Amino acid sequence: MNTERLAPRESALLESLFRTYPELDENIPEWHRLLEGATVLDLPAGNMLVHQGTCCSNFMLLLEGTVRVFQVSDDGREQTLYRINPGDICLMSLSSLINDKPFKANAITDSPVRAMVLSTHAFHEAMRISEAFRNLVMRSLVNTVCEMMHGFYDTAFEPLDMRLACLLGRMFERAGSATITITHQQLAQELGTSREVVSRILKRLERENCLSLSRGRITVQQPDKLPG
Repeated sequence: MNTERLAPRESALLESLFRTYPELDENIPEWHRLLEGATVLDLPAGNMLVHQGTCCSNFMLLLEGTVRVFQVSDDGREQTLYRINPGDICLMSLSSLINDKPFKANAITDSPVRAMVLSTHAFHEAMRISEAFRNLVMRSLVNTVCEMMHGFYDTAFEPLDMRLACLLGRMFERAGSATITITHQQLAQELGTSREVVSRILKRLERENCLSLSRGRITVQQPDKLPG
């Protein structure tokens, strides 16, 4: 883990923060001093940020990369709850910080990550002095809860093959390519099922000429059969 103290407000890091979270660029001296006291966190992909049941000791404003928040069932299957991208904040960490209770999920870096980190004290100070920060927190809470509710609805009511087809459709669209790099295990973790079940559905889609499969890669053949 590599951390560094922030330079004054004119630094490239603070400029990056305000590009990513433009609503936080408030002209409040106390707010600027608080941000200048933050640390910068650089982590590689695959780094576990927090385990379920541990308390959250800081607050992260993500500048680069993606963090996956997930839970693990008793039989070891993972279920992705949501992802944190630059400009987002983490619902679970907010709950842990505000209520002083353990984190109720796991969080891992999906890719190399750079973030500004506020201590617990600085987070509560930010809530006190910055209306923009409070608004960001509230908006993120609402958006994440809605996203999770849609996910739970899909899990409860949509057949697994439809959920997988929709997931792949979104992934191809985001990638802007006919080929994505992902394993069957990673898809299973997104959907909260087993690798064997995902592989069986993918093989069926391949037989129907919707997809072609290779190690760690999936290529779409008939995009219209994969709803987004």
